Amino acid sequence: MPRLIPRLAAAAAIIAVVLWFQPEIVEPPAKVSSNGLNLRSAPDTRADRVAVLPVGTTVEVQRCLDDLSWCNVRHGERSGWVAADYLIARADGRRVKVAEAGRELGVVIETAKPGG
Repeated sequence: MPRLIPRLAAAAAIIAVVLWFQPEIVEPPAKVSSNGLNLRSAPDTRADRVAVLPVGTTVEVQRCLDDLSWCNVRHGERSGWVAADYLIARADGRRVKVAEAGRELGVVIETAKPGG
């Protein structure tokens, strides 16, 4: 039992160091630029529609496909895929399409298509 306390303290210190040095994941906010943007279950126009997002809706961009055609976004409790052409974000004080400036915005890029 006397050795348990120092071991637990050492384990806690190691966990704290690992957590401290984790990279920050950027989920840049973006706004929907088209009225009636479909939030889908997969990055495909044939995928189930989860919701319809009105123009001006703010979403958190979680990640985008490598070609920046689709982005996985979160809005409140819902998340799904939207066509990146209809997302606008701010970069250096100017409005840009996520489909054109996703990498500049620091969006996480997914190199493999989900499910494939």
